[in-house]
Amino acid sequence: MPRHPHRIAFAVLPLLAASAAGAASEETFFQPLPIVLSASRLAQPLQDSPGAVTVIDADLIAATGYRELARVLRLVPGFQVGQERGNLQWVTYHGLGMDSPMQMQLLVDGRASLAPSFAASAERALPGDIERIEVVRGSNSAAYGSNAFLGIVNIITDDASRQPGTRLKLSAGQPGIRDASLRHASQSGPLSLRVSAHHEQDDGFADLHDGRRTDVLNLRADLRLDGGDEVVINAGIAESTHELGYAGSIFDMAALRNGNDTNRSLHLWWRRGPEDDAIRVSAYWSRQSREDLWRYDSATNSGVLSRAFPERLRGTVGNSATFVQHNLELERRERLDESTRLMWGAEWKRIEHDSPFWYHERRSHARDEHRLFANLELRTGTDLLWNLGGMLEQLRGDEARLAPRVFLNWQASPQLTWRIGHSRAWRQPDLFERNVDIRITDDKGELVQRRQYPNPDLRPQRIDASEIGMLGVFGDSRSTLDVRLFRERITDMIVRSPVPAEWPIEGKLPEAISRSLGSTWWENHEGRLQLNGIEYQLHLKPWLGTEFILSHSLIDRDVDEPRIRRNVAPYSASLSWLQRAGAWRSMLSVLRMGPIDAGFSYVPGYDYTVPSYTTLDWSIARSLRLLDHPVEIRVTGINLLGRHQELANRPLQFQAEFGRPVNQVSRQVWLALETTF
Repeated sequence: MPRHPHRIAFAVLPLLAASAAGAASEETFFQPLPIVLSASRLAQPLQDSPGAVTVIDADLIAATGYRELARVLRLVPGFQVGQERGNLQWVTYHGLGMDSPMQMQLLVDGRASLAPSFAASAERALPGDIERIEVVRGSNSAAYGSNAFLGIVNIITDDASRQPGTRLKLSAGQPGIRDASLRHASQSGPLSLRVSAHHEQDDGFADLHDGRRTDVLNLRADLRLDGGDEVVINAGIAESTHELGYAGSIFDMAALRNGNDTNRSLHLWWRRGPEDDAIRVSAYWSRQSREDLWRYDSATNSGVLSRAFPERLRGTVGNSATFVQHNLELERRERLDESTRLMWGAEWKRIEHDSPFWYHERRSHARDEHRLFANLELRTGTDLLWNLGGMLEQLRGDEARLAPRVFLNWQASPQLTWRIGHSRAWRQPDLFERNVDIRITDDKGELVQRRQYPNPDLRPQRIDASEIGMLGVFGDSRSTLDVRLFRERITDMIVRSPVPAEWPIEGKLPEAISRSLGSTWWENHEGRLQLNGIEYQLHLKPWLGTEFILSHSLIDRDVDEPRIRRNVAPYSASLSWLQRAGAWRSMLSVLRMGPIDAGFSYVPGYDYTVPSYTTLDWSIARSLRLLDHPVEIRVTGINLLGRHQELANRPLQFQAEFGRPVNQVSRQVWLALETTF
């Protein structure tokens, strides 16, 4: 790839803009762009948002035929998504994911998901209650705090009053796919109620122990009272079972097993007033528990290691943990005059972790978080719009930090908008990163090895992000071109590294074996880390019934540490063709991912770059009427070009001969039947 994609962008961007503006000058009919909420917490037309926003509406989600949120995000520019196995996702924006990416904030109706990463998210399924997904591509800590370090994904669910009636969807396919969804919505006076149940099951990918079963039950009630008051209750229960582990791991440290997750959540909010003069109070509680235990045995697949020490070591290890989140938030929106709007608010959050395996000395840890935030939208003249915002954030044990953002949008014409902006943001260390203390013990309770050490002095990482963007609308059918040219400079990046060599060896294992297995901790990378690049999305509608969506990103990784540089793919792309023809509808997507050193777990001194790959997804549907009810029959397939590796399980990959991939994704094909009544 080119060494400096941003230099190419400076040459290409004006040409793209001129093309879009020229086409738009002959426009005789213009439809407004979508209204988005997630960039500034103010409802804004897409061209007014402070930053690049990709909107994936329910119609596009349905056209993909996908069963998972992460698969949909592969269509968003700059996203780097992979699967280590069928039930474990890896989702980042511009890479930098390490074991479990935590640089992106996942929101559901504006509230933060409890899951520390997309991999463990109960919202990974797409049961059909989603109105749209808004993806803010670029740091958004000014609006949503620490975890919005590189951007946010905000899942916005349907109002309970929309689409009344009952909807049933059944799916079956290979390998072992058996899904079912039932949704019922009704309204009685000011009260709207929706209940939805979703079951998802499959056997994973070929030759992997990665089947899964998930059951989700959601309830939403919307009550609209006299005087403009609105009360919403959203409650959910999710339970899942995942097949985990690999056969043949040393000491059975990745033993074949089943893991179980349970998630409970309750979200209540009250709003008064119209959009430009509203007050909103939100309360949220969630609890996620994970059961994941297995036995290790030093005599299992140990080879020459078994001769290094005569004592047979056996014990129980695991990833069992409980996460609890409490949240209370106040938000005020008001119009100061015809050209000025203001949003301000405050948030209190408490996060609690409990795990006997992650935190050996003290199994429970908690943190209170306090935030003040605001965004001022100021229009000067008819074509200039300022967004000035920021968040003051204080987490227990750390000093208060300000995450500011300033953006200027210039609407050169009704169809062409330029934007330029800068932000500074912080990502505070997660409770796990700062306090993790994993010790392997035997059945006698004696220490075998200390795997991970805490680092109470871990500093928050900082990003200084600048961007120039363009949003153009052209063509009779409202095609769009969205371009983002960015520079993201990150300091104090939190990375997983070997503990210092001078630290004493703890545990029964001989020193040579203990060092070869490795002990790690989270530390701050003090070197240079800057990402420069260009990404764009072209949504082309050349004629009625036909759409093309091209997403592409190029990243220059100016990083002095090779393993961090390899953790960012230099490019990614997707091209989708959507076609309507009478009762038929089809979507064909080609997905391309550049080489990346991404995966799970850690082996000292071992690096493995997953080769670049191309894959193909296709979904085709036919609408008809059966017994006077609308019915859609859809066939969807993913990974249709065959098996390939997307991520690496590093310990297993280290054991493999000649770099042979130990975990490859494979084809999945299923038939879905959907009806409403």
